[in-house]
Amino acid sequence: MRIPSLTHRGEAQREEEVHAQGKAEGRAEGRAETKAEERAVGRAAGRTAVRERPVTGDGTPTERRGPVERVDTPREPVVEPSGPRPRSSLVAALALVVGVVSALAVLTGTLAGYGIAAGAVTTLLAIAGIFATRRRHVAGRSEAMLAFVLGLGAVVFGILVVTDSLAWISPASDKVGELREWLDAQTVDRF
Repeated sequence: MRIPSLTHRGEAQREEEVHAQGKAEGRAEGRAETKAEERAVGRAAGRTAVRERPVTGDGTPTERRGPVERVDTPREPVVEPSGPRPRSSLVAALALVVGVVSALAVLTGTLAGYGIAAGAVTTLLAIAGIFATRRRHVAGRSEAMLAFVLGLGAVVFGILVVTDSLAWISPASDKVGELREWLDAQTVDRF
C-alpha cells in the first residue's frame, strides 16, 4: 500500500537528485543553468534551497548545501489564564431593588415621604455598589448606576410631590386607589 504524500515526496527527491547530477555534469562540461531553473526545481520539491557561499578570504571554498526541508512544528493551543469567576455585587443588586421600590412609592403620591427616604437609602447603596464593583471580577456596575439614577430621581420627584409642585399628583391623592377603580371599571364584565 502506498501513501500518496510519501510517494510524492520520494518522487520529488528523485527528481532533485537527477537534477543535481545533471547540474554537476553540466558544470563540468561548461554548461551554465539559470537561477530561475534552480528556483523552479526547489519550489516544485516544496523546499527552500540554500545558496552557495562565496570563497572565504583564506581561499578555502565553502560547501554547497542541498535543499532544506520545511519542518512544520505543531502549535500548542493558547491557554488563557483563568482567575476567579466574575460575580455580581450584592450591594449593587440590593440598591437596584430598593431603587425600584422607592420610585414606585413616590409615584403613588400617598407614600411619597417613604419614597424619599427609600430613595436616599438607594443612593447610598448605589454609591457603595459602584465602589464594590471597582474590584476585579466583581460585576454589577450598570446595576449600581441605574440604582443611583433611580434613587436620585425618587428623591427629587418625591420632594416635588411633597411640596405640591406638580398639579397631577400630590400627597393627598391616592393614585393606586384611582388605578384600582379604573381597572375594576374596565374588567367588570369580562371576568
